Amino acid sequence: MNILAHFLLALSGVEGLVQAGGDIKAGFATEDITPKIGASIPGGFRPNPSKGVRDPLLAVACVVTDGATPVALVGIDSLFVGKETVKAARERIEKATGIPGANVLVGASHTHSGGPLVGCLGNEADPEYQEQVARAVAAAVESAWKSLQPVELGVGTGKEDTIAFNRRFLMRDGREITHPGKPGTKFHDQIVRPSGPVDPDVGVLAFRKPGGALIGAFVNFACHCTVVGGNEFSADYVAALRKHLKAKIGADAPVGFLGGPSGDITQVDNRSTAKEFGPDHADMMGQKLAAEAWRTVGRMAWQKQSATAAAVETVPIAIRPDPDPVAEKPAFGLGSGPDDVYEKERRLVAEERARTPVLPCEVQGIRIGPLGIATNGAEYFCEHGLRIKAASPHAFTWVSQLSNEYIGYVPTAQAFVGGGYEPRTARSSKLVPEAGQRLVEGALRALQRVAPAPK
Repeated sequence: MNILAHFLLALSGVEGLVQAGGDIKAGFATEDITPKIGASIPGGFRPNPSKGVRDPLLAVACVVTDGATPVALVGIDSLFVGKETVKAARERIEKATGIPGANVLVGASHTHSGGPLVGCLGNEADPEYQEQVARAVAAAVESAWKSLQPVELGVGTGKEDTIAFNRRFLMRDGREITHPGKPGTKFHDQIVRPSGPVDPDVGVLAFRKPGGALIGAFVNFACHCTVVGGNEFSADYVAALRKHLKAKIGADAPVGFLGGPSGDITQVDNRSTAKEFGPDHADMMGQKLAAEAWRTVGRMAWQKQSATAAAVETVPIAIRPDPDPVAEKPAFGLGSGPDDVYEKERRLVAEERARTPVLPCEVQGIRIGPLGIATNGAEYFCEHGLRIKAASPHAFTWVSQLSNEYIGYVPTAQAFVGGGYEPRTARSSKLVPEAGQRLVEGALRALQRVAPAPK
């Protein structure tokens, strides 16, 4: 980005701080990003060639403007999204619509039944699919831009605390283990307690025709999309959320999704004998989230006028030194194997470290009325997201992980010394232990730049 572009970007953030905004317009659009059958499904430790499609993978776009500053949200059904894919999409969007690329948020849902968009843990990206997704994201934003209409916006926060659980546990020897096992398994009796929190917030951003029907909504929730499994493409529980919420708000109203910080959060309750996998469980999760989102819509205060704004902070974060592979390997639980995959991953991280020892990580702040959204490209631990929310200057705050790029797991500093799966070095986990704090600070700077002016 050149100096003029940086200046204009900074100026847009300042404008968000001082302008009250104007009449709100919004538009939605959806594009299919389902790969060809046979493409690999990443999310495990080995390649997983797809055999079919359980439900289509989508890119759902919403463009919002106060008449001065347009912003775009795009939720895609994907494990991750890479910087180059986002760059290609943003360039097309800016050329077609004039929306600055830095005002476009592209967030991956983290479905483990998505396509080969980014390489990690024994899986490699497919350049043809990367191009397909970049084109689809741009097409969705362009269509949403063309469908802009006067609207009222509403923002609210619901609660759903029965379907997501922290998967890391303090054990009796003081270590931390990821997924130590359910009752009846070898190490279950060594569990003391979860080693981190959960975030039950169900964030909802909705738009309706003035006094009329909803035209679309976005939902923000923190939980891994690891429910459906198998060898068919699926948006996981997000597909069920869409289906059940659209049954309430209208079949033609798109539902987008941005994942909250869930690097240590899944649907699995290690302290229960219940089975939390498969399409039926995903449907139950979608039903619960849709019901809470619908209740939240019913409590919203609607407004016709407000402000939109966007700003980007670049946060430099180093790739950590070569680890002691024996010391960082978990004794059991998730990430305690396979060693051949991790050996290759460490070599790939070493090559990246030699090329780029410090990564310029993007943190984006977006304001849509009373809602502030902070992004990063990490599989971010829940505790970090809760800190950002608590310190935010906005009435409502979302944290959107795995957005605009992919930088791997960012655990808490305690997790690095406690152990477990997420700190084990791979392309999926490579940054220094202070990365989480640096991203917290960057998020709060970005949120402050787009915050309402003090009264």
